[in-house]
Amino acid sequence: MREISPGWARFVIALGVTQILGYGAVYYAFPVLVPSVAAEFGIPETWLYGAFSIGLLLSAGVATLAGPWLDRFGAPRVMSVGSVLVAVLLAALGLAPNAILYMACVILLEAISFLVLYDAAFAALALGVPTGTRKAITRLTLIAGFASTIFWPLTGYLNEAIGWRATYLIFAALNLLAAMPLHLWLARIARQAAGRVEDKPAPVIASDWPILTGPAARQGFWLLAIGFALIAVVIAALGVHLVPLLLALGLGSQAYLVSMAMGPAQVAIRVVDATLWRHTHPLTVAMVSCVALVGAILALIFASDGLGLALAFAILFGAGQGLTSIVRGAVPLALFGPTGIGRKLGHLAAMRSVFAAAAPFIFGLGLTTLGMDTTLVLTLAITFAGLGLLIWLHRLVQRQSAR
Repeated sequence: MREISPGWARFVIALGVTQILGYGAVYYAFPVLVPSVAAEFGIPETWLYGAFSIGLLLSAGVATLAGPWLDRFGAPRVMSVGSVLVAVLLAALGLAPNAILYMACVILLEAISFLVLYDAAFAALALGVPTGTRKAITRLTLIAGFASTIFWPLTGYLNEAIGWRATYLIFAALNLLAAMPLHLWLARIARQAAGRVEDKPAPVIASDWPILTGPAARQGFWLLAIGFALIAVVIAALGVHLVPLLLALGLGSQAYLVSMAMGPAQVAIRVVDATLWRHTHPLTVAMVSCVALVGAILALIFASDGLGLALAFAILFGAGQGLTSIVRGAVPLALFGPTGIGRKLGHLAAMRSVFAAAAPFIFGLGLTTLGMDTTLVLTLAITFAGLGLLIWLHRLVQRQSAR
């Protein structure tokens, strides 16, 4: 029996390209361009970040609504439409005549990001790579992990060379002329594959692990949703404040060098997952990611002005964050199967967005009012709560498997 569906590479490579373009334009370009945009419009940068957070919060509603579309119409079709909308909004950002319209476009862009980013891509892989979907997800995240590596320096260069407005217009063209055709191509491949088998009995695809059914599935879904949402809070809070936290340790310019360790750690742990852990249940990998985050926070609490523990924090945080990108798609597939996966991913994304949208602001408020140590201890407690829910879910899966 094949470990992965034939033709998996074209799905993974095409989606890898579109994820780099999507994450690069929707997420990683924004903070690089904020200072130039705020300076031109004469407004505080915090207003722009506030619009960004509002958009993330509204994305919860879009995810809940659009999740079933991934199942009904096929994820590649939905992503094709999403690429057009993203291109239009990026062009609107580049042409915005004032701050109000710019912030409105930012809100809309972040709100619809579910249509083109990881969750939709994972649903597309479940459709196009039905056997070995977890392996395909890991390989996709390996490719898409280069989005920040490419788009942070690219955005900075373009901003200096041609300005932030032209930069947005170039990114709009990339999403319209590259991402959208790739999504349409994948949709055509999926339709052709469905046409070849529509008059034949559907092949029985054995699941890698027993899936949850009945009441256990409902209980498991809520344990997973809340557990993932709590972990999203921690990642959102620490991710935004990573460099300021390192600077607060008195590292000076070394803080920026230490923060660079996060990217290689993300890629390295995904390579480990693709090789050494390829037969490990994704829920176990999810618990490993939580343990890595616990270790990262403990390292930061005891780091004081020590460079070694600060570096350990960046590496462990990068590893935990790198694994969460994989398990957010692999765990639902392993626990519930591919049927209705778009709806489930939509609900899970909505829960994460609601919890994580305000996390950077609340964490920053905690740093100023409670102090760094107390805020980190509370963050550690949230991480332990998320880990506890995943352990509870793991025991539920074990009981279901035993029966």
